[in-house]
Amino acid sequence: MMGGCCLNVITAESIIKIQKNCGYLLTLIQFSFTVGVGLINNLQISFVNSKFSIKLKPRNVPLPKWFFMVFLFFSSSVINNLVFKYNISFPIHIVFRSSTVIINMLLSWLIMKQKYSIQQISSVIIISIGLIITTLSVKKNQIEINHNSKDLNQWIFGIILLIISSILGAFMGIYGEYIFKKYPNTWKECLFYKHLLSLPIFFLFSPQILQQWKLIRKTPLISLDNYLPMFIMPTTLKKMKIQGIWIYIAINTISQFTCISGVQKISSIVTSVTLDLILNIRKFLSLLISVFLFKNPFSWWSWLGSLFVFSGVLGYAQATEKTRKKQSYLLRLNTCNMNHC
Repeated sequence: MMGGCCLNVITAESIIKIQKNCGYLLTLIQFSFTVGVGLINNLQISFVNSKFSIKLKPRNVPLPKWFFMVFLFFSSSVINNLVFKYNISFPIHIVFRSSTVIINMLLSWLIMKQKYSIQQISSVIIISIGLIITTLSVKKNQIEINHNSKDLNQWIFGIILLIISSILGAFMGIYGEYIFKKYPNTWKECLFYKHLLSLPIFFLFSPQILQQWKLIRKTPLISLDNYLPMFIMPTTLKKMKIQGIWIYIAINTISQFTCISGVQKISSIVTSVTLDLILNIRKFLSLLISVFLFKNPFSWWSWLGSLFVFSGVLGYAQATEKTRKKQSYLLRLNTCNMNHC
């Protein structure tokens, strides 16, 4: 999972460097590929008494329960790919996506009446401070780089989109935890149906997708040997020119599928908080890749804010694990007392 997710970050940033206005099209390609692969496991083909039939396998989860998941997943995915249009850099995107644990805690408190320890609350305060430091430091850089007020307003709108995406992601984590507890071992079904049921929604964005297709078609042609080792290529192909962005899109789509498959499988066997911890380790690696490999601007204040965010996430996960063990111990103790053991 880690390798696929990190490769996805590398190729996504490479795509954005060439053409940042391709969010809808890229999401559509990713969703279509995932559905295509998912059909292999979810199609039921039979040939009985000279009659050929093809249909989807019976579901373990009632279809209406997937619709809310589809809304959350589609909205979050589109927004995540759309924010780069508004001058949001990959580092700030990664840091904000690491903050879902704050919203996760608030929603669990409001909806599930969950109680939290002092360490958990302190960790969330640390994360909040880190987000404020990082956002203000990046905003300062943005003002210095772009004196145009229009660019700054776009950046602020991008930050608002990131906050909305984080809220949707937190809702999706809690709802997914509920689904997998009630219907165990259904992660493949979830992965397939939340992508399949999302595809018709793309018709609403047909004009934008067509426009983005035209923009990508205008990207520069580059010799094939810039992307593949020359020793494995026939001489006639070495100087063949292609639109390199399609190579990045292909690798990005496959790595995205590998990444989300791993995340979906893990989410079916652990709590949403534990999943947040695993994902934040991956996001920290992605942050390092984005800053050092792609030379994205990231000041010392930004690093300090990021350190607060990731430290807070680790502290929160540690406190949550302590609470879980304590609750498990009390449950066993009560059960033992009831059975007079």
